[in-house]
Amino acid sequence: MTAQRMFLLELGQERVPKSLSVLGAGDHPITTPVYGVLVETSDGLVLLDTGLGGTALADTPAMEALYGGPDMLPSGPDGEPLEVALAELGFTVDDISLAAVSHLHLDHTGGVPMLTAAAVPVVIHEDEIAYGRDRATQGTEREVAFWKSDYTLPATQWRTVAGDEQIAPGVHVLRTPGHTPGHLSYRVDLSDTGTWLFAADAADLGENLLERVPCGSTAEADDVPRALASVNRLMDEGDRLDARVVPGHDAVFWKAVWHPRGGHR
Repeated sequence: MTAQRMFLLELGQERVPKSLSVLGAGDHPITTPVYGVLVETSDGLVLLDTGLGGTALADTPAMEALYGGPDMLPSGPDGEPLEVALAELGFTVDDISLAAVSHLHLDHTGGVPMLTAAAVPVVIHEDEIAYGRDRATQGTEREVAFWKSDYTLPATQWRTVAGDEQIAPGVHVLRTPGHTPGHLSYRVDLSDTGTWLFAADAADLGENLLERVPCGSTAEADDVPRALASVNRLMDEGDRLDARVVPGHDAVFWKAVWHPRGGHR
């Protein structure tokens, strides 16, 4: 079973040390895009990751603390990045039937409050939401780059998964822990262009995938082997499925695969 169409959403930009993305890299800053994926299926529109939120972007002191100073501030369009990106395609949040978040870092959860208001269920790994709630109660969101108000709303309809799962026709989540305990990557199957694997933060850059080097940031110090196993899994799955494997924050890769008019099919 395949999905019908797929669009890529630009949801902001970040400036981060390269060492955050690639284990062993230098600390020089790189500019990385923040993206999501919108998939049209026979069950409705499915959103994969929700980007940065306008509330977080507007809180300059908090962003300076999280990102490391005024020269490292993230950016986005005027308004809510998710709303702006959807509007460019002629959609609104109310058109979405189901969403998923790969993990709870703030550059992936910014749209969750809007999804909550629209009563859209949100898929997440059970280990990730448990970890996030534990961190939220400890008040350490700045240490782990979480934005508690995104994911602690009582009305959010979380749909937890325990491992790999098809969440809609042609749309799967894949367990790829390491960067965070319950990190998920995505698989989208299309009739014309075949299978796509979206790494999210299991691999920020093409370098992670091509050189099989894990991300430079893991939630726990001993998670590096899990992060490497997730990179290897994505590449091995790519070979097995003859799939495009797309890193989560690489401007060159994303520009190369940007959707044509009317979306990928």
